[in-house]
Amino acid sequence: MKVVVEIPANVELALQQQFGSDLTQAAKEAMAVAWYQAEKLSIGQVAALLGISTYEADGLMKRHGVDATYSQQDFERDKATLYRLLGS
Repeated sequence: MKVVVEIPANVELALQQQFGSDLTQAAKEAMAVAWYQAEKLSIGQVAALLGISTYEADGLMKRHGVDATYSQQDFERDKATLYRLLGS
């Protein structure tokens, strides 16, 4: 899917000064960070969207001050898996 956004020239210049010349990539990253933070995308989906590894996607989140999402349900599932693997 392709999305086109019209940006006024003066705003484009201001954004390029902050993010560099590749505003398409900057916009994709901003969108991915916002959607991950809102729990609309997983870290794997962020990686796929940006064409990077999950390790790099995790680094992107850290650079933006976004903590990994880890719910009580995730904890319980991991705990059950650990007990199963340890035979406890």
